[in-house]
Amino acid sequence: MLKKTDIKMIQENLLDLSTARDSIFEFSRISIRSSGNAIVELHRGNIEKAATHLRNAEGTIRDLEGILRKWKELKYLGNVTVAYQEYAEAKILYGIITKNRLLSLKEVDVEIEPYLLGLLDFLGELRRRCLNFLKKGELADAENTLKTMEGIYEDLYSIDHTRIISGFRHKMDTARKLIEITRGDVVNEFRRLSLENALKSLEKRLTKSESRKISSWNE
Repeated sequence: MLKKTDIKMIQENLLDLSTARDSIFEFSRISIRSSGNAIVELHRGNIEKAATHLRNAEGTIRDLEGILRKWKELKYLGNVTVAYQEYAEAKILYGIITKNRLLSLKEVDVEIEPYLLGLLDFLGELRRRCLNFLKKGELADAENTLKTMEGIYEDLYSIDHTRIISGFRHKMDTARKLIEITRGDVVNEFRRLSLENALKSLEKRLTKSESRKISSWNE
């Protein structure tokens, strides 16, 4: 027979664990939503709104850490992992847009795994920025964004032992495909603009030639 004191202690412990688990799910949900909102506002150019959402995400991440210091066994719940990745992705994008540079692991202030996975998700945001630049005819910015994508991918590819990180290989495969598609988009736009400029130049030459002919006829 179990001792009544043991039963009581077990019951109290499980109740505390269940409460902590519920809090973690709630904080994770809030952080994921805030990070997502920050990314949306960054793409819209609303930096102040994005910063507010990012601060909210960071606050809930710190709340999560407070719980996880006591309940380490809850660290690898799916929602927790996603919350850290989304936060890392949003903060990295914020750094690129506001500081024009890639934030370091220390600056993002998360562990290695969510930082790397967040970087890979961030490549999708860079593709989105690249397409926006192409739509506005800002080819140089699009090319620089593509170079950033390629540089991050090459750096991540050079890291050994990443197979121990769940989901890393799949995200790398996705990132490679995104870069290939984006490279094609940039090349096609470059060709289109080159052709357009060539046609305009030809049109000007033909117009000048026609004007000269008309002028000579009038003489």
